[in-house]
Formats: sequence, C-alpha cells, structure tokens
Amino acid sequence: MNPALKEKTVENIGTYMTSPVKTISSESTLRDFLKLLNENSISSLIVHENNENVGIVTKRDFIRKAINQRMDPETTKVSEIMNSPLLTLDRTTPIEEAKVFMVKHKIRHIPVTEDNQTVGMLSLKDTMRKSVDQKLIDAFTKSTLEAVQNFMLEASPLSPSESDDLPGEISAVIKLTDEAKNVEIMIVLNFSEEVARKVYQGLFGDEATSMKDVCNIVTEISNIIAGNVKVEISTMVQEILTLTHSELSNNGANGSFHFDVGLPTTVIGSGHNVSGVEKLSTAKTFIPFENEGNHMFLLGLIFQKKEES
Repeated sequence: MNPALKEKTVENIGTYMTSPVKTISSESTLRDFLKLLNENSISSLIVHENNENVGIVTKRDFIRKAINQRMDPETTKVSEIMNSPLLTLDRTTPIEEAKVFMVKHKIRHIPVTEDNQTVGMLSLKDTMRKSVDQKLIDAFTKSTLEAVQNFMLEASPLSPSESDDLPGEISAVIKLTDEAKNVEIMIVLNFSEEVARKVYQGLFGDEATSMKDVCNIVTEISNIIAGNVKVEISTMVQEILTLTHSELSNNGANGSFHFDVGLPTTVIGSGHNVSGVEKLSTAKTFIPFENEGNHMFLLGLIFQKKEES
C-alpha cells in the first residue's frame, strides 16, 4: 500500500447537515419564497403540501427558471419551479457516499432524514468543506494585483468566502494542470460588463465597440494571473494536495508542481455559473476585490483532482 495513504474515520452526514429545516407551502408565491430565504439567510426550502414534503426549491431554481422565463414573482407559485419528487438521505449516510450521490443526481441540496422524519438539510458545499491555506490565497491575491495593475486598475482584496455566486456578467475561466500529480486548479475571474468596459476605456481611451473586445480584456487578465501564479505556488505541494487528494496523509506530499496553463474560455450572461465546480475532491474559495467601497471583480479558485482520461 502506498505509504501516503491512510485509513480515515468514516463521517456521516448528520455532523455536516444544518437544522432545523425551513419549509414553504406549494401554494406560496415566489415573492414569499424570496422573503423566507432573506429572513433566514438560506438558499433552499422544502416544499410541503397536505402535510407532506413533496419537493425542494432553491435560489438557483429561481434564477434558472423564474428569472430566465420571466415569471411574475407575485403570482407564480413555488410548485411551478420546485424539484419533485423529493430525494432524501438518511443521517447515517457516510459523507463521501452523499457527495457521490449528489454529484450523480446533479443536486446541490438534499433533506436529511431520521426515522422517516426530516431532521436537517445537506448542501453539496457542506460535503466539500475544506479550508484553503492562507499561503495559497496570498499567492493568488499577489498575482492578481500584479496583473490588474497592467490594466491601470486599482483594487484591494476583501475576505474570501465559499459562496460561488457570480455577480458579474462576464467570467474568464483558465486552468492550471499538473498531469503527474493529477491536480487541476480552475481560476475564475468574474467582472461586471460595466467595470470591464471602464477598464477597456481606461486602457485604450475609447469605448469598446463590441462585447468581444470587453471579454478579451477579462480573458487577458486571467491569462496573466495564471502565468504569474503558477510559479508562486509551485512549491506549495502539501497545501494543494491536502485540498485535492483527501486520501493523502500530512506526510504524503513532496516535490514541486509543474503546471501547464490552459487556454482561457469565457462565460457570459446574468446569473451564470461555471461548470466543473462540483467535482469530487473539490475545494474552493472566492475573493472579492473592491476600490473605495465599490465592488470591482471576483476571483474564484477551485482546486480539484484531475479526472483521468
């Protein structure tokens, strides 16, 4: 057996879930749904009908269905956008098994039951909760600030969070890959169209005439960040493998990384998300940057084990 591997204590989802669970009637409106989310600082609700739980509705459902289809929140019922039938997991389910189940079924939230009673809610984020080392955050922050300075953009980093909500309409996505160590780091640089256009105008003196020109600015910044940071993090093997390879022990990482930088891609649209974030063995952090109290852009970092070809 590889000495870098070790047996791990099996943890069940009862220690990861949140409770109590909030519910909403299937007859309630989307306005009621949004109000409950905001009042409780949550992102999902179980839907009940005739004293039975019949589905689940999430903030992402609202964005993808209600907003995109221009549903009226005052008249549209929760039942029109909920996910049904309702999938559940018993609270004794091992956390790794729950993670596989949720990824397989492409769900982000699932009710947790005990003796056929709902006792909690588990999010995919809960199953992947790993803390990104401050050394890594500092390295990416430093490389980002160096990159944006080339575009005459001043910004300061705020505290990182695990929220993967992308507020801007433009995201450039670029990957760092080490084939030998089976590691992939996805860098997501998210800008609002307004800020990106200002950067373009500040750089060239004229307004951008096409969306392609605006996107190219964001893409080029992401390219520079990736090129800068791959050197900065090349020796942070333990810090990265702890995030991507949960089977490695603390003394199972050595050597250095030799990252290849992939070609950047662009995702455009209000309320979009970046595919590939929810792979197994994933850790992520999102760092907002501001200038004089105004949000400028968001840097997302997703660390994951590279899928075998």
